[in-house]
Amino acid sequence: MTVKQASSFTLTDRGLEIAAYKEGSRILDIGCGDGSTVDHLNKKGYKAEGIEMNLAKIAEGKEQFPGIDIKLGDGSFLDDYMSFTFDGIMMEDSLREIGQPDEALHEAYCVMKKGGRLIIRDRYEPNPDPQQVKAVAIEAARRARIPYSEGDCEEGTPDHFVNFRFDGKFFKEPLIRYMEDEVGFRVMTFEDHSEEAGQEDAGCFLLVAQKPL
Repeated sequence: MTVKQASSFTLTDRGLEIAAYKEGSRILDIGCGDGSTVDHLNKKGYKAEGIEMNLAKIAEGKEQFPGIDIKLGDGSFLDDYMSFTFDGIMMEDSLREIGQPDEALHEAYCVMKKGGRLIIRDRYEPNPDPQQVKAVAIEAARRARIPYSEGDCEEGTPDHFVNFRFDGKFFKEPLIRYMEDEVGFRVMTFEDHSEEAGQEDAGCFLLVAQKPL
């Protein structure tokens, strides 16, 4: 599902600094790849586990990190977990790959404890064309009015067209507005890290949000 940081956890650690998880906190890494970040979190004293859609990556991770807790899973469907399970959830370069990002944010909220914190790192459009943002919002609203048909909530269905993501990149303001108004998160910070990420065709952001107590 994802492309993880190969050797540096600079942005991961920045997210952890803001989230300020306590030692022993239970953290779920959604789209964990080969489990490198899960291993990094465990070494820092957290109780981390991960889900990933790429079976080859899971096998690679289990070979590289014996005993690591990573398994097959989709961020849009966290039915294997009870509500109020995790102190924290991480989505590093994975939310843009999830077909139903709106559902993924709702699912993350549900399985997180009150006061828990979500860390998202991903690509975004730093200077979006206002007309494009408006056009995406209009199309998302139009599609939202189309009645669901049988199978729409099953895995493998087409991607949801949402007003905060387009062409693999997020729009800052619509994303924050959706997370706060529609899901219930309180966004604590949104930082630009485009220079560190070195991506020529998109910016890179780090967002930390809290589920209210």
